[in-house]
Amino acid sequence: MSRKVRIGRASLRRLLVRGATSGIAAHVVRAVTTHHDRTSGRFGAPADWRRLCALGAMLSGLAGLPVASFLVGGLTGDYLTDDYLTGLASIVGGLLQVLLILRIGSPDVYGDWVSLGMLDACLGMLLTFDPGLALWTSPALFALLLAASSLVRIWIGLTLATGSAFTWLGTSGLMGFFLLLWLVGATHALSGFDRLIALDLVLRVDLFLRGAAIVGFGLSLSRG
Repeated sequence: MSRKVRIGRASLRRLLVRGATSGIAAHVVRAVTTHHDRTSGRFGAPADWRRLCALGAMLSGLAGLPVASFLVGGLTGDYLTDDYLTGLASIVGGLLQVLLILRIGSPDVYGDWVSLGMLDACLGMLLTFDPGLALWTSPALFALLLAASSLVRIWIGLTLATGSAFTWLGTSGLMGFFLLLWLVGATHALSGFDRLIALDLVLRVDLFLRGAAIVGFGLSLSRG
């Protein structure tokens, strides 16, 4: 009798889990579909694709120099001088995204795009004021902000009704998660790991790839 009760309870738990999972999935699909319809008019002006390409090029340019230095000379951190502010590229890049997206979308406000720029600026400010993430709350906050930035990009890719949004922006979000996982793994697996250099590099690679993704998305608009 007790065995039947245990089996019954296990089956009930499985049914509840399946029901909850199905409910969450249905809610997500409904939210994506609804937002997809609302974004059908975005970036429809003839000059919008050029503005997006310009924004992407500026973001990649902000991040490109230290990334190129890493590719040529390795993870040495020679570019980190006493006058260098870690995270500055993310602050400037984030503010650029906010200002240009507000200009492109005016009079509408594209909240997801604006929040993406604000997340970048917050990441940069975190590294500027706590470069090595020495405070006990800083690593978790850094991971949370970068994960949120990646999720916003995936959300934009799924819900934007124009251009090849997910091909470019959604992939950029997935790369953001990959960089975060690499950073966590390298921090725990490598001895003598310089976290300051790695944190700055992760933000710059992420910014560089995001800029390239925005350029690609802008070009897809010009062809569509």
